[in-house]
Amino acid sequence: MIKPYKIAVFLIAVQGMLAAMVFWFPEDGISIGKENSLVFSKPKDFYQEKTRELEVISEVERLYSLEELEEDTLLAASIDSSILKRALILDKNERIVHPSDFENGLYSFYRKLSRVNQFSKPLRIMHFGDSQLEGDRISGVIRENLQNVFGGCGVGFIPISETNTGRLSVLKEENGWERYQVFGNGRKGSHSRYGFMGYYYKVGRDTIDKKTAEIEIRKNRRYFKKAQNFEQISLLYANSAENVDYELKTDTGTVSRGNLVATKGVKRRIWQMNGFSTGKISLFLETANSPDFYGVSLDCRKGVAVDNIALRGSSGTDFTKIDKEYLSQQLKSLNVGLIIFQFGLNVVPSELKNYSYYEKAMYNQLKLLKEILPDASILVISVTDACKNKEESYANIDKVRDAQLRAAKRANCSFWDLYSVMGGEYSMPSWVNANPSLAEKDFKHFNSRGAKVIGNKLFNAIISDYNDYKSTNIN
Repeated sequence: MIKPYKIAVFLIAVQGMLAAMVFWFPEDGISIGKENSLVFSKPKDFYQEKTRELEVISEVERLYSLEELEEDTLLAASIDSSILKRALILDKNERIVHPSDFENGLYSFYRKLSRVNQFSKPLRIMHFGDSQLEGDRISGVIRENLQNVFGGCGVGFIPISETNTGRLSVLKEENGWERYQVFGNGRKGSHSRYGFMGYYYKVGRDTIDKKTAEIEIRKNRRYFKKAQNFEQISLLYANSAENVDYELKTDTGTVSRGNLVATKGVKRRIWQMNGFSTGKISLFLETANSPDFYGVSLDCRKGVAVDNIALRGSSGTDFTKIDKEYLSQQLKSLNVGLIIFQFGLNVVPSELKNYSYYEKAMYNQLKLLKEILPDASILVISVTDACKNKEESYANIDKVRDAQLRAAKRANCSFWDLYSVMGGEYSMPSWVNANPSLAEKDFKHFNSRGAKVIGNKLFNAIISDYNDYKSTNIN
């Protein structure tokens, strides 16, 4: 009788010989006679079969010209309030999924959106996400379209400095700041009173001497027009033990000079402005004992505001690490109508069999945000497809997506399945290889063209759902 271990050794030896033959076999094969040849398939040939033609890519080629994908202002040029009076035909997988058939998780937001002009401050949408959002990708298209339909202007809140330097909405420079962040591998603070954008900043290091810091913001003429127009600039800060001297300047001179009042809690200083009509805007601060600064915003006095909050390296599970009282003070003061929660790329590389831990962590974040803002709506967006390289996909993306869906449903939040919208398993290579390309060659991130496509799809999903809400005549 042949012993089992000998059979195992034989099979392993055969597989090894076949692997060696495949590796060393000539690319063009070996000729056998005049018309035949022997060819071994390479492993990559099997992956190439998966790089298929997707309906979503064909749709992009049909609906958009190259100029529309390249030129920022064109995509929103034809969007106006008439979109609220016509039916939008969406595939089933492109529609927003709600916690149940009887509960629209975005009801509260839609009710506020229908009355947006009755508010004394802009209705704010906070778009949180990982590096998929960097550079104002996706958020910028949603913002421009919504502001064209419902009013509003400006880019919303932006960090004073951030881990990436590719922000497109405005051009920004800063100096003299010390940055601390709750997420990723950046420097952690001495306390947990971070801002909702994941940072807090100090004017220099703590010493007895006075220190200065500056942030300069300039118009980006190549970006969306409404983003460059704003009516007020604000500074969010807290834990100020003494008055802080400031000077706000433009190219024509000083606009305002004075001091930020001392406060233990969260305070927001607002200055009225006429956009970039008098050139770049510079804010100088001087203090010996710096408060915690959280960020600046450029907004209209009414309409819709959309904040792009890209937390590079975050899995979206850092909000429970922030001091709840200070996070609550920040969010409650800003008239937040909708939180868009889009994470997952940083979870995918750790390929596990079970993601119940991630589901629980996500649920805890959503639960916290709902406790702080019970009248705001939350829309969870799934992880996108991603690949290890051009020939090998991550095998666990559907498990991460399913964990996100369960967490959203458990927290009574709505859900948009971006993984399915873009084509599902191994769809990212089709976005990379599209003509023109719609994703980066890292096979993980949309480029600016792909982000515009996704931004429009998300906008259409929201508007279609909003129109359904209006048709029910619920007031």
